[in-house]
Amino acid sequence: MSAPIIFCHYGNSEYLPYVIEAAKMNNPDKEIFFLGDETNQWLGNRYPIHHCFFRDFQYGEEIELFDQSYQLIQGRSHNNIKWGEDWVNFVFKRWFYVYNLIFSKGITRFWHFDSDNMILDSLTCHEAKFKGYDCTEQCNGKCMNGFIANPSVVLGYIRKINGLFRDRHYLNAMQKEFDEVNPRYAFTEMRAYEAFKEEKRIRSIRLNTIIDDSTFDDCICQEHGMAMEKLPFSKRVKKVYLSRDGGFYCREIVGNRLIRMISLNLSWVPIYLYKTVLFHAKRRTGPAEHVEPDIKSMPTLCSKVPRRYIVQEQIRRIVRFLRRI
Repeated sequence: MSAPIIFCHYGNSEYLPYVIEAAKMNNPDKEIFFLGDETNQWLGNRYPIHHCFFRDFQYGEEIELFDQSYQLIQGRSHNNIKWGEDWVNFVFKRWFYVYNLIFSKGITRFWHFDSDNMILDSLTCHEAKFKGYDCTEQCNGKCMNGFIANPSVVLGYIRKINGLFRDRHYLNAMQKEFDEVNPRYAFTEMRAYEAFKEEKRIRSIRLNTIIDDSTFDDCICQEHGMAMEKLPFSKRVKKVYLSRDGGFYCREIVGNRLIRMISLNLSWVPIYLYKTVLFHAKRRTGPAEHVEPDIKSMPTLCSKVPRRYIVQEQIRRIVRFLRRI
């Protein structure tokens, strides 16, 4: 069985159709499971994916223990509520849903991405890179994401989460840190993963490790040794070069080497960037060609954003500002 792709998402974010279309377009051989709710159920009708409800995987001893043990540990300035829900609870609990999904479907290896990651290549072509590892990591090494080749790490991880919520000393230490040092922080699944990795010594590797001159993006808003540029009227992002074959490349600051991007993590960027990425990705008609030797001939992602998208974003920002007045 080909390793499927799993997304988890609560709510109906505007960028979801672009992410799903890119993932399916570049991975027609793979099943895509979308764990979600009623607000995003329509994705399963529009695209050839398996939309699954979180509620259908709300069972089992581990998830019952989590429901009994979970408590919100946060600083006074941390904003936890999204869409009227406890967001920290969700980022923990999604891994319990994922475990129940893979166990019920007999899935022994899979890809898992946050729902704002645009997948730009066939993932099957890159699975051999991670042979010998239990899992890969994103979030600067603080979260389990990407290719999970050993399902036992998911079970071990959710058991560690439950163990930490029953560890009064650990929780008190977290709360003290947030009260005295980091009032905008909260105890999330990232802290739990770091504790799990340190204790279990799992075989893991950063997903954005450069292998064979290609890599997965950890976050487009962070440098990671790559050249940066500024979005129009917005933040700085990696400078992504666009090749004629529909490919995406970043340039290493040291050495000027071009690195092909297998994915782009578009967290915290305007919706028009998702549209621009998908439009260029659709130019791909076959295997990657050789990179043009002169990067000056390659436009960048920011330079190819249509002006109408920028104007629309500015109008959206003005409307949001006026609504707050």
